[in-house]
Amino acid sequence: MFLDPAYESRVALIEATTGRQFSYGEVAEASMHLAERLRGARSAFLLARNDSPTIVAYLAALMSRVPTLLLSADADETSTAELLARYRPEWVLGPIGAEALDRAGERVDGAWRREAAAVSAVLAARRPGEDLPAPHPELALCLSTSGSTGSPKLVRLSGAALDANARSIVDALGIHEDDRAITSLPPSYSYGLSVVNSHLAAGAALILTDESVLERSFWDCFGRFHATSFAGVPYTYKMLRRFDLDALPTQSLRTLTQAGGRLDVETAQVFQRWIVRARSGRWFTMYGQTEATARIAILPAEDFERKKGSVGRAIPGGRLTIVDGDGNPLPRGEEGEVFYHGPNVMMGYAENPEDFATGDEMRGTLATGDLGRLDDEGYLTVTGRNKRIGKVFGLRINLDEVEDLLREGGPSAALAAEDRLVVFTEWGNDGELAARRKALAERLRVFPRAVEIRRVDALPRTPNGKIDYMRLKDSV
Repeated sequence: MFLDPAYESRVALIEATTGRQFSYGEVAEASMHLAERLRGARSAFLLARNDSPTIVAYLAALMSRVPTLLLSADADETSTAELLARYRPEWVLGPIGAEALDRAGERVDGAWRREAAAVSAVLAARRPGEDLPAPHPELALCLSTSGSTGSPKLVRLSGAALDANARSIVDALGIHEDDRAITSLPPSYSYGLSVVNSHLAAGAALILTDESVLERSFWDCFGRFHATSFAGVPYTYKMLRRFDLDALPTQSLRTLTQAGGRLDVETAQVFQRWIVRARSGRWFTMYGQTEATARIAILPAEDFERKKGSVGRAIPGGRLTIVDGDGNPLPRGEEGEVFYHGPNVMMGYAENPEDFATGDEMRGTLATGDLGRLDDEGYLTVTGRNKRIGKVFGLRINLDEVEDLLREGGPSAALAAEDRLVVFTEWGNDGELAARRKALAERLRVFPRAVEIRRVDALPRTPNGKIDYMRLKDSV
């Protein structure tokens, strides 16, 4: 899908830790070898890192047409084990600790065996006599709707959706064969995966590193291997404002992209003006959702100044509409729910392994759950959300699931502020709440300071007894 034979001799992957380079031909050969082993399986899990084994295994899964759930190799072991128990994959690709392996083996009631594989540790688990329907032939990849909380609800993506979104991004960003993207985001995150897909689709190179963008070692890799593009979420750019940008070894940098939530206009302007002044480069503000294979709209670099605050127009091949509460289209300038239409829309959700057999339920239309308006030129401004989904440091967090995690202690209400999760609760002393805060931050895989728990005497309620989130929002 992303390995055009025309690029066979070009560099596809660069391992930052070793400096080793892999051509498209070498990656294709390794991927095809693993694909032959996977072929015929019902499903697989890929525990992903920013390394060449992960990229090879990911491409092998696509080649073999085995529906694969992409997870972080560093994800919470309990969440991973719960997903293993629910979806019961035949293969698990990637590193997995002995403790997690034992737990997963017990939970799925399967016998795990380690096999030698050139690209990674490959674990096989089969449940004797298991009778599940065959997966739908178009299903290629599954991503968690909320990887941070380990939600069992998955987004089902077809190979055609992955390909369409990658090609649209190549077109909109003008990605060329001589571009080199450094992996500043995890591949299990839809935005990070779209960087991988779009650059491989263009015949460009990926500089693979799991180093933090806040570490000098990351930027040493950036300069050593001449990266040309960098992708970040709002938190990334807010932290990078503390850096002396001109002192970073970014002479090769040409493109900055931002997605994963709303970035304040002031910060966006700082980086937009810097990349233009210091590198004669481009800044792209983007908007997307996992349900649309990552990206929905892109603000062209040349339109930033005159469209500040907008997330741009629909990507090539896509279309945006605004509808009212009854689903009726609204005229330009009026606020309503944002609907996206395009070939990159998911097939639907999966909540159990039987759902892998389900076909396309969305028919190319996605109700995003975001509120917004379109101007006369079709540029979208997102004004809020009408679903219980928040974003903290670029991670989509299901606020209802956060409340479920705390439910055993008593009534709680979770809200997302800008790069902050605020939980209101009717229970707990200072010590208990501090412990809960630490545990919740670890489960969500965010910095502890991004989580705040406030005790209140009573949560405000609406007349029908539901938590009044609007009143709580005023105090956030």
